[in-house]
Amino acid sequence: MNFDDPHIVSQAYIALNALCGAALGASFYVLLRTQPYLKDRSYNPKYNASYLVRFGTGIIAGVILATAIGPQLDLSTGAAKALTPGVLAILGGYAAEAVEQILQRLVEVLLAVVRGDGSSQAQAKAAAEQAGKAARLQELLPELDAARRDDAKFKAAIDKIRATLRKTGSS
Repeated sequence: MNFDDPHIVSQAYIALNALCGAALGASFYVLLRTQPYLKDRSYNPKYNASYLVRFGTGIIAGVILATAIGPQLDLSTGAAKALTPGVLAILGGYAAEAVEQILQRLVEVLLAVVRGDGSSQAQAKAAAEQAGKAARLQELLPELDAARRDDAKFKAAIDKIRATLRKTGSS
């Protein structure tokens, strides 16, 4: 690695800054969560592993936020200028769950792009149901026309139409 190249030094500085910021944010989160137990002298060492895992998750989340997501955000104006990679890493380390939600949302968007949003399938299904309903009602119209002179037959034909509408409405 050529440390005379300012670009490489700058990238190494950003990566180190992100790593240290993520560790700081994750440490702060874990310390805040354990403080009440330590204060009350009710800390249980059986939870040490979960605190270590949360610390590790925080570091990873902070680095992801600072190096992968942060550069994609427009942070060049106003108060957003203060959100340097180190600050983003602190935020990501502290709020690993938020980074998880961001990543999950990005995955959902990516899947929607690949699969499509499904609206055309829903529209096709609705159109097919409407066409089926219309066809069944068209079959009943001659019977209704013939039955309109006889009250009992007319009532029976209307009942068939109602039953058809209920059946297609619930399918």
